[in-house]
Amino acid sequence: MKGVLGGKPVTYRASGERMLSGAWFKLQMVDAGSPPRYQAEVFIGYDPKAHDYVIHWLDQFGAAGARVVATGMRKGQRLVVTFPYAEGAFRDTFTRHPKEGTWTLLLESQNQSGAWSHFASYELTRPHEH
Repeated sequence: MKGVLGGKPVTYRASGERMLSGAWFKLQMVDAGSPPRYQAEVFIGYDPKAHDYVIHWLDQFGAAGARVVATGMRKGQRLVVTFPYAEGAFRDTFTRHPKEGTWTLLLESQNQSGAWSHFASYELTRPHEH
């Protein structure tokens, strides 16, 4: 998982797995630095009654950020969810690129005037097999 955060390149070791009888998909991210500067576990689930997705983003910054849950919709190969934080919303866009076998993740923040700006972007690829 490579990308740009705050205009600077970043690399994470990422893994994903279905869990809890397939009800959730867990994306685990750990900064490749030593020691890691950032770690997160992102839980993505589908709510068939509401016909939307729910995301819990848990990271090293603790419970305060985890109070807010994202919801959103999937259209084709794209899942867009919004975290309605009090200080400004975050929008995460997960896009699957089936031909390339990759995913991209775009994180945007919303300012007080309602405009969205780039916060971070990543490309997730499978490791090359030897």
